[in-house]
Amino acid sequence: MSRQKNTVRLDEQTTLNYVLDVGRRKRMSLTFVGDELVVRVPYGCTQAQINELILSNTNWILKNRQRRTEHIGLPVTYEQGEKIRLLGKVYEIVFVNSDRFFEPYLEGEHLITAVCDDYNASFVKDRIDSFIAKLAAETISGRMEIACALVGLHPQKLTLRKMSTRWGSCSANGNISLNLNMIQFPVECIDYVCIHELCHLKHMDHSKDFWEMVACFCPQWKKLRETMKY
Repeated sequence: MSRQKNTVRLDEQTTLNYVLDVGRRKRMSLTFVGDELVVRVPYGCTQAQINELILSNTNWILKNRQRRTEHIGLPVTYEQGEKIRLLGKVYEIVFVNSDRFFEPYLEGEHLITAVCDDYNASFVKDRIDSFIAKLAAETISGRMEIACALVGLHPQKLTLRKMSTRWGSCSANGNISLNLNMIQFPVECIDYVCIHELCHLKHMDHSKDFWEMVACFCPQWKKLRETMKY
């Protein structure tokens, strides 16, 4: 399996960046992960076929890209007043001048962040990113433990990290990786991804048997997956 960033020209004024994901699969597909378009194709697919797939779905791509531009997710500017989403709930970043440093915390509808008179943007970004990463790691690992008990399967190794093209993955040797950026979605969405990857421990494909197993433990998987496409 390989991934690389590519660009295609939609018309004289518009170019489109996308991530090409080449792997062992039967058909081509388009999806968004975060704000990135991911083009998934089987081995042996030509560039002409890839371009045809993208160009024949231009309206869908542009519509969904605009939808993602308007989506409230994880911090982008890290500025005072920016709206972000954590565990499905919208918060506003609020700076509080303080001579005493304290870690960011959630209060009501706000993410409270300490700043001093001569603070710099890099410091604020680091503190907010650290808070979100800790929240994500604790939440996602906890939900995976619950999912393991539910499904009755356990990964050989669990890795939590930021990923650009998928919310989770399962290797042939039973190692599972989960995307820390899932922290923006409701806990039910995180549960779905955990269950999805655990089911790959038994079915290393997206066969009918695989989806039946997912549905057994997560009946609302289609709705939850759609939510994560935002």
